[in-house]
Amino acid sequence: GTSVAKVDGFVVLVYGGIPGDVVKAEITKKKTNYAEAKLLEIVKESELRTKPACSHFGFCGGCTWQNLKYEEQLRFKTRQVKESLRHIAGFTDPPVQDALGSNQIFYYRNKMEYAFLPHPEKKLILGLHPRKRFDLVFDLNECFLQSEVANKIVDSVRQFAKEKNLPAYDHRSESGFLRFLVIKEGKNTGQTMVNLVTYKGDFPHRKDFCDAIFSHFPAVKSIVRNINTKLAQIAVGEEEELLGGERIITERLGKFEFEISSNSFFQTNPRQAEKLYGIVLEMADLQGDEEVLDLYCGNGTISIFLSPRVKRVIGVEAVEETVQNARRNVELNGVINCEFIQEEAKKVLKGFEQDSRSFDLVVIDPPRAGLHPKVAKSLLALRPPEIIYVSCNPTTLARDLKMFCEKDYELENVQPVDMFPHTYHIESVVKLVKT
Repeated sequence: GTSVAKVDGFVVLVYGGIPGDVVKAEITKKKTNYAEAKLLEIVKESELRTKPACSHFGFCGGCTWQNLKYEEQLRFKTRQVKESLRHIAGFTDPPVQDALGSNQIFYYRNKMEYAFLPHPEKKLILGLHPRKRFDLVFDLNECFLQSEVANKIVDSVRQFAKEKNLPAYDHRSESGFLRFLVIKEGKNTGQTMVNLVTYKGDFPHRKDFCDAIFSHFPAVKSIVRNINTKLAQIAVGEEEELLGGERIITERLGKFEFEISSNSFFQTNPRQAEKLYGIVLEMADLQGDEEVLDLYCGNGTISIFLSPRVKRVIGVEAVEETVQNARRNVELNGVINCEFIQEEAKKVLKGFEQDSRSFDLVVIDPPRAGLHPKVAKSLLALRPPEIIYVSCNPTTLARDLKMFCEKDYELENVQPVDMFPHTYHIESVVKLVKT
């Protein structure tokens, strides 16, 4: 949501402006090489500008690109990937395709976290954080990220908490009860999970809460409670309690089904995730006899998508609960050629290196920080003929690609995929080939 302007050659960062705007702005912070400014007035609107759909736009910390036409969002995201590969990795003309857009640019998320905050007059607030203020929460009237049903659940939970005098948790005094409301949805199954994250203690009106949610929202199949007694303001608990319904919901991607629990990770834009996995399959160009290594495999979605087209897939994931989810998903789909190792990638790769193990294809989907240097070193020692890198961070992607291409790999293709419309985030699927 921040644009770059220049005044007599001096760089000024203006939040709320977009390329092509002519604005009046007030300098709020000045440093040696740049200044920050607050937008006061748009004198002339850019042709790239569009009216934001959400009434909270500009104040809320999400959807900071909602005032930019969607086709322009895709253009800037493509440019972001290209510029990272040019400036960081040193590629003169990287083979970056145009970003693949999302058919659904609103109501696409399958998971949202809403925070509770005490309020002296309203009793409590339930909503999202203002921009750059994780200590504050504003009451949410609408949100265009999750479904309209989710918006109604937020309203219903807020009203129930006020009627029953359930206090919001206050981290300063370490008192109160309600901390977060997490809503998960199976976009392709229509199933919804309501997860209340609370402080310790009994849950008063537990039965009334379940009755109210189940009676008003038939899509809700699971109501759980996570108990978080720590100071950290995170929407995950040390304990989980099933309040009503099933412990999990399911989602369907392509012909496969996946279980989603309260704390398991799942791609937050499932319909766009199907496109991303399709690109992985297309780039892999599988013949059916390949042995594949899937690093940072999460709950096994990529491994399972690959399974019908290969001889064998080995997935590696460090988090025990996530590996358990992956194994359940394999059983759920009747897949017999996937196995999962619960261990850090660098340790597994070191073992494979010592055993002179080989793979026809390695798929990597690391966190935003990219590859650990020891992982990269061991992966290069394995010398797989092809590597497919799924990245959520163009900066660390460029850093890692530079290293691979200095060590006998060639960058064959880069396909950006827009998983998060109206934000600056962009995923990329990359194919590297051994030279």
